[in-house]
Amino acid sequence: MLIEKACQQDYKRIYQLYCAAFPWTERKPFSRICRNCRKGKMEMWVIKENTEFLGFFVCAVYEEMVLIDYFAVMSSKRGGGVGTNALKLLSDVYPEYYIFLEIEPENEKASNALQRVRRKNFYLRCGFRETGILWDMYGVPMEVLCYQKQLTLNQCEKMYRYLYGRFWFLPIRRISYAHSQNSDIT
Repeated sequence: MLIEKACQQDYKRIYQLYCAAFPWTERKPFSRICRNCRKGKMEMWVIKENTEFLGFFVCAVYEEMVLIDYFAVMSSKRGGGVGTNALKLLSDVYPEYYIFLEIEPENEKASNALQRVRRKNFYLRCGFRETGILWDMYGVPMEVLCYQKQLTLNQCEKMYRYLYGRFWFLPIRRISYAHSQNSDIT
C-alpha cells in the first residue's frame, strides 16, 4: 500500500467517495478544495494498492501543521487495516508536523451515536489524542484530535484563519477548551 499526491485523473474517484462518505452538512464545495490545492493551501493524497484506489486524504498544510480535513476509505476496504496503515504513511510524509483532525463529538442522543464512538476509538487506537478543543464549525460541533504531538488552541486557530481567511473564519466558534499542561493558552 502507498499514498501519493492525487493527480487530475484521481479527482473523479475522490469526489465519488467524498460524496458517499461525508454528509452534505460536512462537505465543502469540491471546487473550493481543488482551488485550494492549486493555491498550495491544501493537498490531496490517494491511497492505493498497486493501481487500485482505496481512499483519499485532503490535508491543509500551514507552517508546522497539517489538518486532515477529509479522510475516507472505500467501504469495501474498511476493517482490514487500510485506514490505520494510511494514517501511518501520512505521518511518515509529515514527521515533524502537528497533525490533527476534527470528528463529531460523542453524543448518545445523535442518530449516528455508535458511528461517532467507533470513529473516535479508531483514531485513538491509531495514535491520536484528545485535545479538549471543541469548535462549532458552521453550526456543526467538532472535536479536535491530534496525532502524537500535542496541538494547542493557538495553533488550531492559526490553521483555521489561514485556511478559511478572515471572512470565512467568522462563523467558527470555540465551544470549549480543556486547558492542558502542553498548552500555550492561559
